[in-house]
Amino acid sequence: MKLTKSGTNEPAIDDIVAWDRKHQLHPWAPMDAWRGYDNMVVNTAKGIHLWDATGKRFIDGPGGMWCVQIGYGRQEMADAIAAQVMQLPYASPWTTATEPSAILAKKIADMAPGDLNNVFFTTGGSTAVDTALRTVHFFNNRLGRQNKKIIIAREKGYHGSTYLASTVTGKERDKNRFDVETRLVRFLPDVNPYVRPAGMTETAWCDEKVADLERMIESVGAENIGGFIAEPILCSGGVIIPPAGYHKRTFDICRKHDILYISDEVVTAFGRIGHWFASEAEFGIVPDMITCAKGLTSGYLPLGACIISDRVMDRMTGPDDGAGSRYVIFEWLHIFRPPCELCRGA
Repeated sequence: MKLTKSGTNEPAIDDIVAWDRKHQLHPWAPMDAWRGYDNMVVNTAKGIHLWDATGKRFIDGPGGMWCVQIGYGRQEMADAIAAQVMQLPYASPWTTATEPSAILAKKIADMAPGDLNNVFFTTGGSTAVDTALRTVHFFNNRLGRQNKKIIIAREKGYHGSTYLASTVTGKERDKNRFDVETRLVRFLPDVNPYVRPAGMTETAWCDEKVADLERMIESVGAENIGGFIAEPILCSGGVIIPPAGYHKRTFDICRKHDILYISDEVVTAFGRIGHWFASEAEFGIVPDMITCAKGLTSGYLPLGACIISDRVMDRMTGPDDGAGSRYVIFEWLHIFRPPCELCRGA
């Protein structure tokens, strides 16, 4: 390790770059030359700006990965998080409740549309989506519909990198060698209005995209389809806004066939498009579940949530007939959720 210009025993920029290349595997790293990339070394941020190790300033247009809604360097965030770490950083979710998590759950329920009043905290967006998908399966198992498990998703959609979340992700990949559970998902064609045939109106395109869902349900069988997952705006798939009326019409079709509607708001929630949640405020639907993360803590700490409607909770709670037991357990746990400092920061 070299001395820096200031003479302190801190690593020089060249050391940081070398160690990063040698020891850190970055997301979406090309496997043919992953050690050869010079990722920009950043060490300071304030407001909307980042500074690299040479002192050059950059505007962080996306806000990190669409998450730093309130900007960098907020002193009140640092103070609240630090104080909570010293008071109570962690409590087991098995048997204890904490003030930060209870307050945050109440605030999220107050901001969420309709009867979405039940919050399950997770470690991020991918695990929030996994929670929603597993809830679909749990829900239908409770109702004795063991075959109603397939999830309908969409091309260009991105829902995360954990096993189930990546399974329902329809974004193209270059030679993706990770396995996914293909038995559990069916994909609808691209909804992007800008790729519609020449001369087709956006209204006609919407009709066709809604018909895609109807044809898929007819082909697979509503008795085999448990859920439909959609981002209000397909974000990493190209910032694609579906045609007007699309979400409401697909929601109504799902309701007709008792298919749970999951609105993946990991990106769009918490002010990204001007509302706490986009589903109802922008697109006129109250889904069965909403997944969120990113702006929930503005990227200061990792935290996600799956928000479940009273309608879904009421149908999957209570004793299990014929199970030989007084109760059925919602056996889904994240050991490190919800850490008190994460909830306090949020």
